[in-house]
Amino acid sequence: MIDFFKYRKLSYMASSFLILMTILFIFFKGLNLGIDFKGGFNVEVRSDLSNQELTTIFSRIDTSREVIVKKEISSNVYSVRIESGIGDKLFLDSLKESISTLTNIEILMSEYIEPTFSLDLIQNAIYALLSSIFVIALYIWIRFDWQFAFAGILALLHDVVISIGFMSIFNIEFNLTMIAAILLIAGYSINDTIVLFDRLRTLSSEEDVKIDLPSMINNSISLNLRRTILTSFTTILALICLIILAPVNLTEMPIVFIFGVLIGTYSSIFLGLPIISALDYESVLKSRDS
Repeated sequence: MIDFFKYRKLSYMASSFLILMTILFIFFKGLNLGIDFKGGFNVEVRSDLSNQELTTIFSRIDTSREVIVKKEISSNVYSVRIESGIGDKLFLDSLKESISTLTNIEILMSEYIEPTFSLDLIQNAIYALLSSIFVIALYIWIRFDWQFAFAGILALLHDVVISIGFMSIFNIEFNLTMIAAILLIAGYSINDTIVLFDRLRTLSSEEDVKIDLPSMINNSISLNLRRTILTSFTTILALICLIILAPVNLTEMPIVFIFGVLIGTYSSIFLGLPIISALDYESVLKSRDS
């Protein structure tokens, strides 16, 4: 049996390093905010032109606006993001008029998000994240001891923060879809962690089992290790299919979710239960036996 508990200090150091790097990247590099949070235009077009050619065409319409073009995998459909600026409503009309004169570009969809509306989206996204974390903490606290709730929330925050750092490092557009991905990562991570918590509680409540807490932690992880690996593997397979088949504006979400599944699996095994031991849970078990 693998002694997972033995590697707890190493996992603490690795996680602390990743969180520190995330904070530094977000502070100095920032997040690549999408039009959901910055305001602007999102235009979906079909064309046989190259990425660079489309960027040049859309940039000519207004040279003061940033233009980002992304191509859908195995398709001739492109997503064009244009930042907000002065005279947005007039710009949209001129954009459609300019593109309509070109025979090699077809507009499939266009949308505009006002900067004032994007501020409301940012607030609602923050409220959604905080409220979900609060509800999860409350649920674990009711179902388990407070040590489990504290360890579960730390592991969850660890996964969420590092996933956001992953987006910052690879310049992945941070939009409402990414908020959904983060909430999915939080739900996936805490689900796997709760399964291990339940296994540990079951082992610690058996009257005929008198073993130390580190051994119970190792047993809990080992008994669920096959389930954890298979669940993560099948989830990643489904996400890989989504990357290949999803529209261009959704391909980044499964990529982030794959990273979240990997980091969530790591935190469930090497962080969740070891943190409980650091919170003096062994004294709780001893008080029950006395």
